[in-house]
Amino acid sequence: MQVVDEGSMVSRWTRGCVYAFLLVFAVTRFAQFELFPFSAFRLFSEVRPDERHSWQLRAVDGDGIETEIHLSKLPRGTRHTTELLGGFDDLSAAARDEICDDWTQPLRDDGVEVSVVRVYHIVVHVRPDGPPTRRTLSYECGGAT
Repeated sequence: MQVVDEGSMVSRWTRGCVYAFLLVFAVTRFAQFELFPFSAFRLFSEVRPDERHSWQLRAVDGDGIETEIHLSKLPRGTRHTTELLGGFDDLSAAARDEICDDWTQPLRDDGVEVSVVRVYHIVVHVRPDGPPTRRTLSYECGGAT
């Protein structure tokens, strides 16, 4: 039985390429260079801003009492709320009212009276020592009962 030295099966050129790759990888990692294909993988590792922006939808009854609209209860075809709200300014009042009525349909099916829908823009600060959460009324629409 013949024993072959496995080290001799890899050429010097291959070893040199692997060592060079590892050296460049280590240097770009510690120096934080963005040199393709050696990156710091910033897609998931970058520091995010201190503020988070979101929307809050509230159904309002005749007495002014607000009820949260749960988007998870909407039919799948109407769950693209973020995209809709991004272009809400460009829509006519009738189109906004129709969308708001669609958002409140599950509440109405449960017997909740809805007079109007309020759409709030929410700014939450991630840091505990940051300013308090801001809630600004952006739209008021709907009204069909």
